[in-house]
Amino acid sequence: MPSVTVARRRPGSVAVPVTDATQVGEARRLAARICADAGFDETLAGQAAIVATELGTNMLRHAGGGEMLVRRMEEPGDGLELIALDRGPGIPDVGRALQDGHSSRGSQGTGLGAVQRLSTRFELFTASGGTAVMARFEAAAAPPPAFEHGAVCIPFPGETECGDAWLLDRTGEGFRLLVVDGLGHGHQAHEAAGTICETVASHLPGPAAALEDAHLAARATRGAAAALAELAPGARTVRFAGVGNVTGALVASGASHSLVSINGTLGHGVVKPREFSYAAAPGALLILASDGLATRWSLEAYPGLGARHPALVAAVLYRDFWRRRDDVTVVAVRLGGR
Repeated sequence: MPSVTVARRRPGSVAVPVTDATQVGEARRLAARICADAGFDETLAGQAAIVATELGTNMLRHAGGGEMLVRRMEEPGDGLELIALDRGPGIPDVGRALQDGHSSRGSQGTGLGAVQRLSTRFELFTASGGTAVMARFEAAAAPPPAFEHGAVCIPFPGETECGDAWLLDRTGEGFRLLVVDGLGHGHQAHEAAGTICETVASHLPGPAAALEDAHLAARATRGAAAALAELAPGARTVRFAGVGNVTGALVASGASHSLVSINGTLGHGVVKPREFSYAAAPGALLILASDGLATRWSLEAYPGLGARHPALVAAVLYRDFWRRRDDVTVVAVRLGGR
């Protein structure tokens, strides 16, 4: 297998509540600060600031508020991702809303048309239960990815470190996806998740063997649950192994198929991970989530969402199913084209 592109845990998201105008400014300043810390040019930073303001103002005026997820992207192109989430009535006419000059009633930009024009990648999902808008800004041109992915990783309220972690390694036309849920939350859970990420990232292919090594490495930590999925270049099956309550599902043609994990905790007791193989249908979504996400979700309740960018899939599931009593991570990967 070719060498992987990334070998460390990915950055998490920062969730900014947007219930008044001051919080719109907070989202804008956060986007600008991430751009500055990353060394992005002033043009990209300015575009991100305008879009953050526009999306936040839209949520206040049309949905009574919402939440902005801000995330530094590291690949396939270095950049910034903004996702606006609300629980409003939805957008009745998306085409009209995207027309230039169709302003969001007093906002500083020119509506969603400006958001779409200023973004490197723009996509939205809207329904009667709310709207999700993704705007991405790439600092440098990057080749189209072999597959699309999106992620939300948020710490337990009040914590500065997340006890969850995720890792996505690209291997040409394949990938390795890991989601880890350290026991509890806070610094010790964060350390446990990091140890498992480092072990898996340095391991040769084979999800069961990788988790077995992670189990040994995690003995000096609090311990964790984890799930690891691999798709080798040219393969038609996803290899999967899971230990504990990190859940996995493959969603194709509206139907969801749960992936099998065994009971146990990495780092505790006797654990013998088992590997399972699942058909990798082109266009299917692979979704892994920590137990901060309730398990009763179904994409069938969101007609059309499964065809949107995986970042919107992960964000909507986070919005509607986060238990809010633990860290939460949701990662969605599309297997091939739509």
